[in-house]
Amino acid sequence: MRFRSLCRFVVVATCLQSSLWVTDAWAQGDPLALQKSAIQRIENLISHYRKTGDYQPRHPDLATAETELAQSNRMLSARGDWSALSLGLIKKGTVYRMQSRWTEAIATYQQAHEAAKKAKHVNYQADALAWLALTEHSSRNFGQAFTDATLAVRIAEGGDDKDVLARALDILGTVQISQNDLAGAADTLNREVAVAAQAKDPIDPYFAYLNRADVFLKSGERCDFQREFEPCYEALDHARADLTQALSIAQKLGYGGLAHQTEEFIGNVEARRVLVKSQERTHQTMQKGEFHPKVPGNVLVSQNFVAPPGPVPPQLIEMYRQSKRLAQQAGGFADIVAVRSLFEEGLMNEMQGNNDAALSNFLKTVAVLDQDRRALRDERSRGAYLEDRIGMYYAPVLQLLERQRYAEAFELFEHSRSRALADLLASRTLGLGRAAEQKLYAQSSALQTRIADAQGKLFELASQTDAAKSAAQMSTLQSQIRTLEAEYQKVAARMATEAPRLQNLIKSAPVSLKALQQSMRDEHYELLQYLVLEHAVIVWHVTSESVFVRNVFLPRSQVISKVAALQKSLAERNTPFDETTSKELFLYLVQPVLDRIHSDRLVIIAHEDLNYVPFQVFQNPADGRYLGERFQISYAPSASVLLGLKRSRNLAGGRLLAVADPGIPAAIPEVQTIAKLFPGRSKVLLDELVRETELKTMVADFDVIHLAVHGKFDGAEPMLSYLALARSPPDDGRLTAAEMFGLPLERSRLLVLSACETGRSEATHGNEILGMVRALIYAGAESLVLSNWKVDSAATSQWMQSFYENALTRSIPEAARAALVKVKSNPATSHPYYWAAFTVVGR
Repeated sequence: MRFRSLCRFVVVATCLQSSLWVTDAWAQGDPLALQKSAIQRIENLISHYRKTGDYQPRHPDLATAETELAQSNRMLSARGDWSALSLGLIKKGTVYRMQSRWTEAIATYQQAHEAAKKAKHVNYQADALAWLALTEHSSRNFGQAFTDATLAVRIAEGGDDKDVLARALDILGTVQISQNDLAGAADTLNREVAVAAQAKDPIDPYFAYLNRADVFLKSGERCDFQREFEPCYEALDHARADLTQALSIAQKLGYGGLAHQTEEFIGNVEARRVLVKSQERTHQTMQKGEFHPKVPGNVLVSQNFVAPPGPVPPQLIEMYRQSKRLAQQAGGFADIVAVRSLFEEGLMNEMQGNNDAALSNFLKTVAVLDQDRRALRDERSRGAYLEDRIGMYYAPVLQLLERQRYAEAFELFEHSRSRALADLLASRTLGLGRAAEQKLYAQSSALQTRIADAQGKLFELASQTDAAKSAAQMSTLQSQIRTLEAEYQKVAARMATEAPRLQNLIKSAPVSLKALQQSMRDEHYELLQYLVLEHAVIVWHVTSESVFVRNVFLPRSQVISKVAALQKSLAERNTPFDETTSKELFLYLVQPVLDRIHSDRLVIIAHEDLNYVPFQVFQNPADGRYLGERFQISYAPSASVLLGLKRSRNLAGGRLLAVADPGIPAAIPEVQTIAKLFPGRSKVLLDELVRETELKTMVADFDVIHLAVHGKFDGAEPMLSYLALARSPPDDGRLTAAEMFGLPLERSRLLVLSACETGRSEATHGNEILGMVRALIYAGAESLVLSNWKVDSAATSQWMQSFYENALTRSIPEAARAALVKVKSNPATSHPYYWAAFTVVGR
């Protein structure tokens, strides 16, 4: 639900027609009096709505205001009174916006901004841009809305009108929430709360509290897919507290309509609390369930993907009715409300057995979501947008699977998988590969990441019950954010002039099943792809000639707990390996398709928590063999990204750059041994740690790059994960994942990071992979070998030596399998901790 959309910005979607009367001011030719009359009509309409909640205002008055403003603006333009004209155009744009006439409103607000610039009226400039941004948001052009709202805030900060600044912050927060940038929205709306307290209009604090409540409510909705419930309860507590403040203000001002709606919003918060409690109970029940298979027959596998008809839960009916009502009332500002209404209608049709109608509803929902996502310009926004909407893609996929329409189901599924990364790769392919542009993009990405990290920390502190104790730390973070934002604006300005293509990602087309299968015929591999749902895991097995899909009964809660248990037993050499969980995951995730696998080479496309454990440690209970012993395994974020990569080759004739950190005892002999395999074709740096600045340029001249240095994964902000190198101003010696976007890796066949945690990443609920993998793929790496945990130096040297010896004549995945078998065969390193740390990413 969008609290702001329903309360601050009234929309009338009806075409207005009426006979118009002529005012005395019009007859006398007084443009300012005409303008004043029109503004009063608009304010009366808004006041009427706030008092009554009536979405059917007095249409003739609004039409009259439009006519008065048109006449007034013509006279003011003739006079050259740019200041008054800019105000008149702002109000005329508001009339158009209230009629959902987006194109006319946008053009009018742009004219208002130009008039305000001529008048050098800072407040009107900011106000025109803010309303322009809101209209662009309403017409679902989120990328431009964010740009204009950000500029409106910056200009308003230089003015003297707190009401204008509060409004600009309000609209920027609105856009950020639509982009699912909750940390950024929280930062913006916290500022709005502070500014609104200083504004003249007593209603401003109401909207500030209302908006911030929306951020907290959306944070509380994350329990729909996360299984840490206490933060959700805390977020809902904060949402209720802000709504209670807003309700008090509305009641004090006599705005009964707003008060009534705010009470409904409080009810929605409590309904969400009930849902979270239900999810928590279900999670606890699932944790106690019997999910410990010993043999294949213990696993429930089905070829059905849509539940049989049954009664529609009253809660769903009420949710649908509410969404429908809000969508109708909110008109063009319905945002995701109308989409949810359409999706919920599909769910009800599905439960009633009307599957054709359900599929139609679901496909329409996806079409709207795709349109909205395309309106976002940057990778971060596109990646976050689907975070709480991704399930809307899965419903039609399941419907298509039920009908065995595999090609359509596959392509639709690809719409939901790593789309932001696929768009980014496609944009780069079409001309973003020049070195200067790539470095500029890396600078932009690094600054955005640092801003997001600071905003995330600020949001976390502000969400604590004792937030007042962190006032000094919060103030420091706010100052850091403002400084970083100023730096980012400078980079953005450079991008606008030096590389304007960088500011707009294109929309890439998801790969088709036909294209994937052609690649399989050419390259002789098969694919395993997974989808983790609330109560099941969908397992896909795709070959060059066939598609086999099964529904495996394994709830998300069980996936999370099993992956965590297995991961814990892998990351510490002194912890016994959890063979039981390893075998259970084999039975759930591999056994259902095992007898159909005929190739030795598998590409794994994992999902959600399944990204956090290497499939090569899954053990077949029947013969005790690990999956990594039996198959050559590589990984990819999606099939579209997979086919966007270059086909991997062996390393024969390659030129090697090998770097060792002299502070890592085993790194030097490791690098020396590898270098011997590339006689006369290697550059080896051993005596001192390479400087970050030098490495960034040096990698362009080599096609095999091996870095035996320390690495660190940042769980809070994965794109700040880094390799530890030597400082070289202006570089700080930490080559972050965000900075890796700028590495010139177009020539590389292979990049190996023989360092701790370089392969770790965050798999978002919106199906994006965040970490070094993302940046290195964009930078042009053909194949990657990365580590999943803090590795053992001696075992790593042994693994690497075997790997490179084989990679000179064999494929990268085949060489990795040979290295795994070699290390595992040594009794001293038979624990998977030693041999399963490294994974291959590539085609």
